[in-house]
Amino acid sequence: MTARLATVGVVLLVALTAPIAGVGAVAAAPGDDTREIAYGETVRGAVDSVDAIRDNPTENGHSGQWYYEPVSFEGEAGDVVNISLYGPTDTSMVLVGPDGQRLSHNEDGGTGNNSEIVTRLPADGTYTIQVTSHFPEDSYEYLLSLHRLDAEDRTSIELGETVVGTVDESNPESEQFHGRYAELSLSAPVGQEIELTHSSAADSGLFLIGPNNRVVAQKVAPYAGQDVTLRYVIEQERPYTVIVASDDYEGEFSYQVSASAVAENESANDSATGNETAANETSDTTDDETEGHSGHAPDAPASSSLRVLDGGLNQSATTLGTSVTHTVTVANFGDAAGTFDEPIVVDGTETVRYNATLAPYEMRTLSVSMTPNRTGQYAVALGDRAAQSLTVVPPANADGNTVQIGNDTYVGVAQNAMAGQTVPFEFEMGAADATLRTVSVDAGGSGTLWLEATRTANLSAGGPPADGLAVQHGFALSPSLQSNGTTVDQSIQRGAVTVDVSRAALGETAEADVVLYRYDEDAGTWNALPTTRVSSTAENVTYRAETDRFSTLALGTVTAAQTGGSLSTNAVSAGETVTVTATVRNAGSAPVETTVPVTVDGDTVTERTLTVQPGGERTFTATLSPAAGTHAIGVGDTQVGTLDVAASGTADGEDAVTTDATPTSTTGGDGPGFTAVVALLSVVAALLMGYGRREA
Repeated sequence: MTARLATVGVVLLVALTAPIAGVGAVAAAPGDDTREIAYGETVRGAVDSVDAIRDNPTENGHSGQWYYEPVSFEGEAGDVVNISLYGPTDTSMVLVGPDGQRLSHNEDGGTGNNSEIVTRLPADGTYTIQVTSHFPEDSYEYLLSLHRLDAEDRTSIELGETVVGTVDESNPESEQFHGRYAELSLSAPVGQEIELTHSSAADSGLFLIGPNNRVVAQKVAPYAGQDVTLRYVIEQERPYTVIVASDDYEGEFSYQVSASAVAENESANDSATGNETAANETSDTTDDETEGHSGHAPDAPASSSLRVLDGGLNQSATTLGTSVTHTVTVANFGDAAGTFDEPIVVDGTETVRYNATLAPYEMRTLSVSMTPNRTGQYAVALGDRAAQSLTVVPPANADGNTVQIGNDTYVGVAQNAMAGQTVPFEFEMGAADATLRTVSVDAGGSGTLWLEATRTANLSAGGPPADGLAVQHGFALSPSLQSNGTTVDQSIQRGAVTVDVSRAALGETAEADVVLYRYDEDAGTWNALPTTRVSSTAENVTYRAETDRFSTLALGTVTAAQTGGSLSTNAVSAGETVTVTATVRNAGSAPVETTVPVTVDGDTVTERTLTVQPGGERTFTATLSPAAGTHAIGVGDTQVGTLDVAASGTADGEDAVTTDATPTSTTGGDGPGFTAVVALLSVVAALLMGYGRREA
């Protein structure tokens, strides 16, 4: 199905209404106290001087008072959780259990100076995350995410996977790996560089053992809670073993290990020489790092990190013409501003785009409203994410009615149109100057007949001629017939349109001079349509036009009374007559009464007043007998021919032109007349009869 959702506008919303299932988002204004979080949520908050005070959570030599914001959540025994803290400072957080005892602490466990805790909860109850900083009296805005991880009893890992687990007393213990550890088997193609990442609240350690049972690479965090990353180029086809360990002989710790393939242009192994055993990086750390975190992560260029937290349609079904809202909550977890630029895709076609800039560690909720202009079922998605289904049904009593789907667009539907049936659609669409009232469409087949009407602010090709008419817009009409799931536009070829024009928009323009034009998209021209003035009131004049095609229609003007004619001959001798046939056609929309002169060399020699109906034509004749010479013969403002009159001895002083006294009426005329010559003979005959009676 073709995507047909009309975009209404983009607005910012405070809350999300009925979103699709997924990760939640809770917005808190900067400075607000954030006190709760739940699994799957990201919250925004601020650590400031109005928050609680605690002592230094880290042995780093700093002294003073540490502001912290207590954010609580409900957990159950055995839950493996990931808590991530993002902020513009050197963040720090402490996890306190239901018994009030410190369960875990982390600084710089995430990227940069962010913090991350991965741990297994020991009991049911309320846990508290103390959001604080590495530095005393530090205030900052932050983003805090909480996720419950799916822990698995895994013995292997593949490239592209993340494995979550817990090391406890059931795992083996080794002095080589500094305590208890977990084993994961890994296979990869020879020559492939791999990357292993380990996140844990403990001193994370990774050891990679080759098929020869030797450690070929290793990486151990210099202090508790820092993630470690290890890279290695696979040399043998046989499986390798990943040892997930801790460097502080923790009896129990939870971990999150990811394995991925590295692109060829990225850095090589974390080893001393080639693929030989890597040196333990803890030997390269300073005393400050091994005894207590210094509070400064390695410098790196600032970058944004945008993540969609939640989103979706506010409903799964709607009525034709009723808007639906798509909402998305986006957070920037990076330390540089970033732009969220993603499309809304309807049935594979982009309908509208989100575009918003987020400051570092900012979370925003964005929405866009869309109005369907077709019934049916649509797949609506944000970018290439999973789509939601939207069902659009017709409104009650839809046949012949239209519904508004935008400020300037209406759509109508007739569900069971028959071939040859004329279907009327009623509108109330317009502005102060002109209003579209009805459109009748002749269905070229059977099925569901649609009509979309859009008011155009800027007319194609500049609009039709409109002398004195102050109407600034037209109406784009697009009917279509949907039959058996196929939409056909070509079968709609005939119809009629009714438009109201305000008296103010007419100005001094004669009502009869106003007609509807249709824009021919192929030829790029405006063509006047047969138009009839239906009614005229003190406020409005209503016009109706017939059309054999649908496109953009607009009001324009014509010269209603158009004259023409012909001569019975172009050459006579002096004293002979010539007949002029005059034609008056009404190209306008209302009856016109016009006086039409017949001219010789620009001088009126006779005239006739006629009333002509719209689209009608009237003719009359005049018989002329001009003097010798060449004369231009005209009807109205149209020259109809040149008449050559040969000299035949006409004495000077005789009339140069003789005309009929009563012009002849033909099609549309008002009665018979007599030519000037016939009238003269009648007078002579009457005189002779009178003279004869006196002689008798």
